[in-house]
Amino acid sequence: MARLIAYSRICPAGLQWRGPAGTHRATWAELGAGPPDAFGLPPLRAKYFFDEPFPKFGRMDPLCKVAVAAAQLIQRAGGFEGRNRDEIAQSGGTALGCLEVDAQFEATRRAGAPSPALFVYTLPSMFQGEVAIQFKLRGRCALFCDGERSGITALATAAHWVDHGRAPAVLAIACDAAGPAAQAAGFGPPQTAAMAWLLAANGKGPEVTGPALRQSAATPHRGDLRHGLTFMDTLEAWLTPATAP
Repeated sequence: MARLIAYSRICPAGLQWRGPAGTHRATWAELGAGPPDAFGLPPLRAKYFFDEPFPKFGRMDPLCKVAVAAAQLIQRAGGFEGRNRDEIAQSGGTALGCLEVDAQFEATRRAGAPSPALFVYTLPSMFQGEVAIQFKLRGRCALFCDGERSGITALATAAHWVDHGRAPAVLAIACDAAGPAAQAAGFGPPQTAAMAWLLAANGKGPEVTGPALRQSAATPHRGDLRHGLTFMDTLEAWLTPATAP
C-alpha cells in the first residue's frame, strides 16, 4: 500500500512542505520575494529553496524552476532520506507544459536567430529531466498532459505503481507555468504553481491509493489552483491529515 511520505506546495500564498523532518511554511514576504505577479508567483530565485548556490536554477525556464523547487522542498522535508534514489520513479502532470518557452523560442526563430538556450526547454517533460539530474533519481518516468486532471492523473499513477510493485517509491509532481502565451491562448486566468508528493511502499504516513484518488476526483471541488493542478488543493486536507508525521 502506498503511503504519503512527504509533500510540498508552491502557490501564490507561499511555500509549504511536510515530511519526516517536520512541517514548515513560509510566505513570499517572509522570504523577501515580494508579492506574486499577475501569473501567481514572484520571480523564483534559488536562494528561496537551496542553501548552497545553484547557478543553473537561474537559467531554467519557469516550469523547470517551479518543479525543481517543489522537489527540493520534498528533500528539505526529509522525504529522500535513507532511500535508494536509483529506484525512485517520477510521475508528472502538467496542462500548460512548455507553452511559455515554446512561444519565446518561436519569437527568436521568427527573428532569424533561434535561441539554443530556449530550445532545450521546448519539451514538456524537461522538468523531470532537471529533477532527475539534481536529485539523482534514476527510476522509471512518465508525464501526463491530461488537461485539468493532469495532477490527479500523475498522483494516481504514482500510487498505482507503488501498490502494484512497479516502483518502491515515486515522486509525483503536478506543475504549471503560466504567462503571456497562456493568457493569449485563452487559459484564464493563468497561474503558476506546483505540488509534489513522495509516495512509498514503506514508511510512516497516510495511505494513498489510486482508486481512492480517482473516486475523489469524480465530483471534485475546484479549489484555488488552476490548470493541471485543478482539484489537487481540494485533496490536501485528506492527503495531509493532522495525524500525519
